[in-house]
Amino acid sequence: MDLTFDVAVCGAGPGGAALASILASRGIKTALLERQSDFSREFRGEGVMPSGYEALKDIGFDLESINVPVQKNSAVNVYCYGEHLIDVEPPFEDAIVRWVSQSALLEHIISTNHGNNNFNFYRGHRVHDVICENGRVRGLRVTNTETQFGIKAKVVIGFDGRTSILRRKLNFDTTDFKQIIDVVWFKVPYPHQFLKPGRAFVNFVPGGFMVCPACYGDALQIGWIINKGSYREVKELGEEAWISEIQKVCPAKLSQHLEKCKGQITNKFVLDVSIERCLEWSKKGVLLLGDAAHTMSPVGAQGINIALRDAIVAANHLVPFFSRDFSDAKLDSIYKNIENERLPEVKKIQNFQKRPATVFKKQNPMIMLMIKNLPTLTKLSFVRKMILKQFKMMAYGVTNVGLKV
Repeated sequence: MDLTFDVAVCGAGPGGAALASILASRGIKTALLERQSDFSREFRGEGVMPSGYEALKDIGFDLESINVPVQKNSAVNVYCYGEHLIDVEPPFEDAIVRWVSQSALLEHIISTNHGNNNFNFYRGHRVHDVICENGRVRGLRVTNTETQFGIKAKVVIGFDGRTSILRRKLNFDTTDFKQIIDVVWFKVPYPHQFLKPGRAFVNFVPGGFMVCPACYGDALQIGWIINKGSYREVKELGEEAWISEIQKVCPAKLSQHLEKCKGQITNKFVLDVSIERCLEWSKKGVLLLGDAAHTMSPVGAQGINIALRDAIVAANHLVPFFSRDFSDAKLDSIYKNIENERLPEVKKIQNFQKRPATVFKKQNPMIMLMIKNLPTLTKLSFVRKMILKQFKMMAYGVTNVGLKV
């Protein structure tokens, strides 16, 4: 038997969970579907920029007041080949990157909506197909460990990430901005003897770089850049071997810390870095948002923030839509309006993300000269203005986004 809702949201990551929460709180009967039974079983980015923090607060989830593990990163220590270059303080008081437990945040959003009959969460339910009627998607085919059933909805939204089942099933056309790197992520106990609390660490190394933010739970999240597609080779070396490779280019104190931490490495994951964008975000009655519509790279910790802002803009357009009768043509028009509002920001952020990974990975002599002279270059006013402009874009977004419904 098919179940019927106003909206079906495929994917309960931050964007999908946030959108479902907004819609349900406005009296719209919403189904939120998540294939994982445990949020912690899937890798999710955890960096929340000021734009993402404000979006969450707008929706009703202020990270400063809810019980979710958070670590603020208030400065960045920059090194090159293990030698200290410069410490960078945020240019604005609120320009803080928060490292947030996504599994805890998602559980908090879900639990906050317990008791709301309009919020229907299907944990451990995989969408395996769409329900089509007269060439248009009218719902989703869903399966769990025990049964299969259909969920019909007036509005179907794919917030199901870079491996989106809806994007595949409906053959959305995409533009792929080819990337040359992947990232090995893992966590170690925080190196207090090397870094002050709440400090991120960046180290330019031969042929790449390391990005290491302070993480909740008194940990350091290490992102080690490798050549795209080379993880199998790295994995065959064994954990001790690749940690030893990292140690060779680390500052001495961090190298010593990693030596002590062998056997305490957790949350290992290899991210296949990609930047893609659907040529159109809607098709046959389905709207894609977040990484399903526009895959973001880890540069600038934008994935969560962009997805949350997608959710707010989508809610602003969809909530009034349910106050009156509507046609398929009207819904398609609203989908297009959502895309048009979000596309300028997504384009600009993706265009920025395409550059740094390639530039810092290739490290030609001019780039290395600039990196090694960062302490001098950052004293020049035009350089500072240029850096500040890019920082504002990554921290606060490109367009004004606020919940209006």
